[in-house]
Amino acid sequence: MSPASPASPARQPRQSSRVSLFVSAVSAEFAQDREFLRHELAGPSVDIKIQEDFIAAGSTTLRKLDDYIRHCDAVIHLVGERTGAAAHAQALADLCQDYPDLADKLPALAPCLGAGAPTLSYTQWEAWLALYHGKELLICVPEGGAPRATDAAADADGAQRAAQQAHLKRLQTAGYYPQVRFADAKALALRVRSSTIGRLLDAAARRSPPRRLPWSSLGKLFTGRAGQLRALAKAFGAPPTRAAPVVARVIHGVGGVGKTRLAIEYAWQRESEYTAIFFVSGSDPGVLAAHIAALAAPDVLKLPESQASEHAVQHAAVLRWLNDHPGWLLIVDELDTPEAAQAAAALLPQLAGGHVLLTSRLAHWSAELSVRELPTLTPEAARDFLLQRTADRRRKRPDDAASAGALAHELGQLALALEQAGAYIATNRQSLAAYLADWRQDDAQRRAALAWYDARLMHYPKSVAQTWQTSFDRLSDGARALLSWLAWLAPEAIPESLLDTLAAAAADDEAAAALARARRAALTELEGYSLVLREDDGADDRESFSLHRLVQTVSRDQQYDEAQRAADDKIPPALRAALAWVNDAFVGVMQDVRDWPRLDPLAPHAQAVAAYADAAAIAAPTARLFNDTALLLHAKARYGEAELLLRRALAIGEASLGSEHPNLATYLNNLAQLLQATNRVSEAEPLMRRALAIDEASLGSEHPNVAIDLNNLAQLLQETNRVPEAEPLMRRALAIDEASLGSEHPGVAIDLNNLAQLLKATNRLAEAEPLLRRALAIVEASLGSEHPNVATCLNNLAQLLKATNCLSEGEPLLRRALAIDEASLGREHPNVAIRLNNLAQLLQATNRLSEAEPLLRRALAIDETSLGREHPSVAIDLNNLARLLQATNRQSEAEPLLRRALRILFVSLGDEHPHTQIVRHNAIALLHALGRSDDEIAATLDDGLAG
Repeated sequence: MSPASPASPARQPRQSSRVSLFVSAVSAEFAQDREFLRHELAGPSVDIKIQEDFIAAGSTTLRKLDDYIRHCDAVIHLVGERTGAAAHAQALADLCQDYPDLADKLPALAPCLGAGAPTLSYTQWEAWLALYHGKELLICVPEGGAPRATDAAADADGAQRAAQQAHLKRLQTAGYYPQVRFADAKALALRVRSSTIGRLLDAAARRSPPRRLPWSSLGKLFTGRAGQLRALAKAFGAPPTRAAPVVARVIHGVGGVGKTRLAIEYAWQRESEYTAIFFVSGSDPGVLAAHIAALAAPDVLKLPESQASEHAVQHAAVLRWLNDHPGWLLIVDELDTPEAAQAAAALLPQLAGGHVLLTSRLAHWSAELSVRELPTLTPEAARDFLLQRTADRRRKRPDDAASAGALAHELGQLALALEQAGAYIATNRQSLAAYLADWRQDDAQRRAALAWYDARLMHYPKSVAQTWQTSFDRLSDGARALLSWLAWLAPEAIPESLLDTLAAAAADDEAAAALARARRAALTELEGYSLVLREDDGADDRESFSLHRLVQTVSRDQQYDEAQRAADDKIPPALRAALAWVNDAFVGVMQDVRDWPRLDPLAPHAQAVAAYADAAAIAAPTARLFNDTALLLHAKARYGEAELLLRRALAIGEASLGSEHPNLATYLNNLAQLLQATNRVSEAEPLMRRALAIDEASLGSEHPNVAIDLNNLAQLLQETNRVPEAEPLMRRALAIDEASLGSEHPGVAIDLNNLAQLLKATNRLAEAEPLLRRALAIVEASLGSEHPNVATCLNNLAQLLKATNCLSEGEPLLRRALAIDEASLGREHPNVAIRLNNLAQLLQATNRLSEAEPLLRRALAIDETSLGREHPSVAIDLNNLARLLQATNRQSEAEPLLRRALRILFVSLGDEHPHTQIVRHNAIALLHALGRSDDEIAATLDDGLAG
C-alpha cells in the first residue's frame, strides 16, 4: 500500500452505496486490458468511466475529467510506454486558475506548471487530479513482454518512454509507487480485485442505501420522456454534498399525464447519484406528515424513533436524518389541492442537503419554486408505447402501426389512458383495430373502457375516469358549468374572446362586465387544476386555451348519464347551452377575408358542437352552423369537407323546415355553388332552379335572395354555353339589387361583374368596360382596396383591356390582383392560379415568354392540388402551358399536355363546349405543325379521348 504524501489532502468517504471508478490508460496501448478490466469490475453498484467518456472539443476535456475524478472513489492508473495526447495549454491554464494551490498541495508537480515546463498528457493528469482530490490511486505497470494493443510499444518513441519514466518518478516523489504489475488483462483484473479497490467494491456491495419507491422502473416501456428527464436533471444539478438549502422542483399537469411515473423513473435512472431516495404522498397535510414519519421505519431509515408512539417524534427524527445526510432525493406526490400544496411548501424550509420533486395538478405556485408543465406524449411515442405494451398479447394485424397511431390520437397521447387501453387490450386479447372501433362507434364500450381498471396489471392507482373525478369534485359551481359547456367544443384552441359572447347576453353593461369576470375567474380555476391549458401568441385578441380531448370525453359522458337519469328530454342541458353560445359567436360573412381572423378559430368549435347537436336530433341552429362552416371551408377551397357539411345542412333543413322554406333555398344554392366549382354542373343546375322557385314563391320576385339565385343560375348557364338564356337572368338580377340594395351596394358590383363577363364573352367589349369600371369603384369604396373582391374586379378589367390591346394598362392591374389574393387567400388558392394564368397570358402577348412559363407551371400545380387532376381549370392550365411551349419551339413537350387537356374537357364539358372546341383546334394545329396527316391527327385525337 502506497504511503500517503504529507501534502496530500485527507480522503473523504462518500455516503453513496455505489462505487465510482476511473480507469486511466492510453487507449492505443491498453485498450484491450482496460475494457477487460471494466467488464470484470462492473456490477449493479459500480460505475466505471474512461477518458473517452469525457472527450470534447477544445479545452473542456480536462475540466470534464476533473469533474468526474473529483466525485469518484478511486482511479486505476495504467502506466506503459506511451504518454497519449498532450493536454492543451489552455486546458492547463484553466486548471491552474481553478486550483491555484496545485503546486502547494503537490510539490512534485510544480516543475510542470510554469512556462516552458514539460507538457503532461491527459492520462498523466488523471493521476495527479486523483491525488489533488484525495482519491484512492492504484498505479499499475505491465511486466516485460506483456501484450500491447497493435504494437503500441514498438510505435512508442524514446521521448514518450522517457516522459513516462519521468512521470513515475514524480509520483514516487509524492509517495506513490506501482502497486500492481501484470502480464496480461486477466492478471490485471485479478490483482486489482486483490487491492484496496477490491475492498472498496466489496464494501459497496454490502451497503444498501435507504430507498422507498412504490413501483419498479418500466424499463423500455417508459418512452417519449427522455427530453423531460434531461431537463429535470439539469434543473436539479448535482446532488448536494453538504447541508445546503434544498433544491425543489414542481412538475404539474393534467391528471393521468404521467407526472408520478416521470418522477419515479427519474429516481431509478439517477439512483447512483443520490445517497437515499424516498417517495411520499402529499394528498393532504395529514397524509404528508404521516408518510414523512413512516420513513423512520425499520425497513427504511431504521431510526430508533420508529418505536415512538407519537408521529411527531418520528417526523422530527426523519427531518434530522435528512439534514444530517446530504445528497438525497425526496418525491412528494399528489399535491393536488391548495391545502396539500401549502403543507409541502411549509416543509421545504425545514429541509437541507437534498432535492425535492413535487408533483401536482395545480399550475399556480409561489415565485420561489421552479414549475414545469409536463405535456402529453408525442404522437410517435404514444403509438410506440401502445405497440410495445400490447406486443405479447394483442391479436396482431398488418395495420397495427396505423391503428396504434389513430388510437393514440383518440386518447390524446395521455399516459394513463394509453396504459389503461394497453392493459385492456392485452387482458381481453383484442386487436388494436377492434378496440379503436369500439372507442369510436360504441358509447357504452368507450365508457366501459374508460372506467376499466385492474391494479395488478396497471402501473397507475386509478382509471382515467376516477383520476379526473377528484378534480371535477373540487371545482366551484361556475367552473363546473364552464367545463360542461367546453366539453362540447372541439379539442383545439378555444379563443378566450368566446367567453365574452356569454357576457354579451347580459341585461346591461354592468351585468355583462360582472359575467365576463366570473367566466374568466372560472377559466383561471380550471387552469389551476390543469384541466385547461392557456396559450398566448402575443396578441391580445388571440389569447386562447384548450382542454385535453379525454377531459371533454369524460365530462360529456357524465352529462349524458345525468340526462338519462333525468325526466326531461334526455339531452344534456349544457349541450343546448353550448350550441346557443357558439351560434351567437359564429356570425359574419364567411366569404369575407376580413372576418376570417375571428371566424377561423371558432370554426372547428362550431362544427363540433353542431355535430353533437345533430346526433341529439337538435335541428336549430345546427343546420345553420353546418352551412356557415361549409361556406368558410368553400372559400378556402376545402371542397370535400365543405360538401359533407352542406349536404347535412340540407338534409336537416328539409326534415325540420319542410321543402318550401327560404332557408332551404339557401342550403340548395350553397351546395349547387360547390358542385359547380368542382365540375358537377349537371348536379348543380336542378338545385339552383329549385332554390329560385322556393325564393320566388316565399319571398316574392323582387327580393335580393332571388337576385342571388338568378345570378348563380345565369353563371352556370354561361359556363355550359347557354349565353342567350343567361343574359336576361343577369340583367334581371342587376335590376332587383339596384332597386332593393341601392346602386352602390357590393351586391350590385357582383351583378355588374357577372354581366360584364358575359358581354365580354360575346365580344361586346365596349358595353362591358364601363360595367367593370363601375363595379371596381363600388367594391373599393365599400370593401377597401385590399379585399379579394377588388382583386376579382381588377382581374376582370385587366382581361378586358388585354382583349382591347391595352396591355400596358392591364398588367399593373393583374399584378395588383395577384398580390391581393396571395395576401388574403394564401399562395395555394385556386383564385391565385387564375391570376397567375392571366398574368402569364399577358406576358406572353408582350413576348416575355421566360417570365410567363414559371407562372403557368405554378398555376397548374395549384389547380391540380386544390381542384383535382381532372378539373376543367386544370385543362385550361395545360392548354395555356402547351401554347407557350409551342411558341418556344418545344412542340414535343406541348403535345401530351394538349391531348390531356382535350380529354379532360371532353369528359367534363362535352365535345360541343367552347373550351373543348378551342383546345381541339389548338391540338390539331400543333399536330399539323408536327407534320401529321389528317388521318393520323384524327386517330391521335380519338386515342387521346379514349384514354
